[in-house]
Formats: sequence, structure tokens, C-alpha cells
Amino acid sequence: MNRRFSVLRSYDPRTKLHILLMYFVLTLAAWNASAMVVSVLAAALIIYISRENLQTVISMSLVLLILNVILGVVCIIAMPIITGIYVAIKLLLFTFVYLLIMKGMKPGEMLDGLALGFGLRAKTAKVLMIILDFIPKVYREKKRGRKAQRARGISPDGGGSHIFSRIRQEALLAIPNIKYAYTRSKRQAEAMTRRQYHSTIRRSPVYELKLTAVDKIATIIFMLLMLATIILTLML
Repeated sequence: MNRRFSVLRSYDPRTKLHILLMYFVLTLAAWNASAMVVSVLAAALIIYISRENLQTVISMSLVLLILNVILGVVCIIAMPIITGIYVAIKLLLFTFVYLLIMKGMKPGEMLDGLALGFGLRAKTAKVLMIILDFIPKVYREKKRGRKAQRARGISPDGGGSHIFSRIRQEALLAIPNIKYAYTRSKRQAEAMTRRQYHSTIRRSPVYELKLTAVDKIATIIFMLLMLATIILTLML
């Protein structure tokens, strides 16, 4: 596979999961203005190299992002204002980065990345894959439902183009989408168990994984950003 630094989708699945983990540590460590700037720059870099349609990514979990905004407002009110603002920004940034990375990964890639990138047992990798892939499953269920509505001549936006109509429609569909995604996750776990996926500690990947120079450079860059955030938080 021809991999380029500017296309996150082409990265080795281990690299994508390592970037997600390092960004999680980075956002947890950022507790002052300088560290938060590094966190925002790291998120901007991920957005740049993801090459994903941002509107589609937001649509993946509009309700989740709205809940993050609500939680952020609560934190700003309940905590010291600076701390609350930091928490609100952290929630939004990490959720958006998570959605960007997960959109570019298939379940098989996640399994390989978790098992080979972190040395996890097959059963643990299976559970984490189902957890990480849950929000993308909700999006796929929503997308399937919207296609079914269009096929029946029903407007999936509830007949209105106003932003509040869109939010209302998303909220109404959130519960059934989550329910269907949960059912599919449960069936997926049962199918993997019946195929004895949990019985082997080490599994062969679906295809041969190979870290390229692009993967190594990307890992080093995000490791440096993570270390810079920790240092800035401790020193300032």
C-alpha cells in the first residue's frame, strides 16, 4: 500500500491507535494555556492528515457532540471558569479526534492493531474493538435508516432544513440507533465467540502489517507533541 503522511486512512492500524492513545494522554495532561495550544495544534494536524469530510464526521455523532457542549457548559458553571473551559475544550477535541480516527478504520484493522500494537489477548482485543467501534456502528445504523426513509419517500430531516429541526430529528433517532447498534455489537461478539476468537492469545492479522517510514515519523511527531504538553503543564 502506498502510504503518505498526508493521508491518515493509509496508516498502519497500530499507528492510528497509538496516535489516538497519545492524543488522549495529551489532552489529559494539558492544564494551562500553552499546553492547550499544543493540544489544539495536534488536533488540527490530525484533521489535516485525516482527509475526511468534516460534515460527515460531525454527522457521525451529532447528539454526542451536543452532549459534550452541554457537559462543557456545566463544567464552566460548576468549576473555576478557566478549568471549566479547559474541560469543555478537551471533551470536544478528543471526541472529534476519536471520530476522525475511527471513521478511517475497519473492525478487522482495529482487531489487528489492538492485538499486535498493544500485545493484547484475543478476548481483550475483541472487547475493546466492540467498544471503540460502537459510535461508528451508531452512525452506520443512522445512515441505513436515512437511506430507508428516502427509499420510502420520507424526508430524513423531518421536512425542515432549520438547524433545530435537524437536532430534533437526530435526538428522536438517537435512541433507536443506539439500540440497533447495541444489538449488532452483541451479535458480533457472539459470532466471534462461536468462531473461537477468544480461545487464542495470539492471532494472525487479516493482512500482513508493516510499519513504514510514514508510520514511524507520525508516531514520533505525536510522541513529541505529547511530551511537550506534559513538560509545558509541569513547568508553567
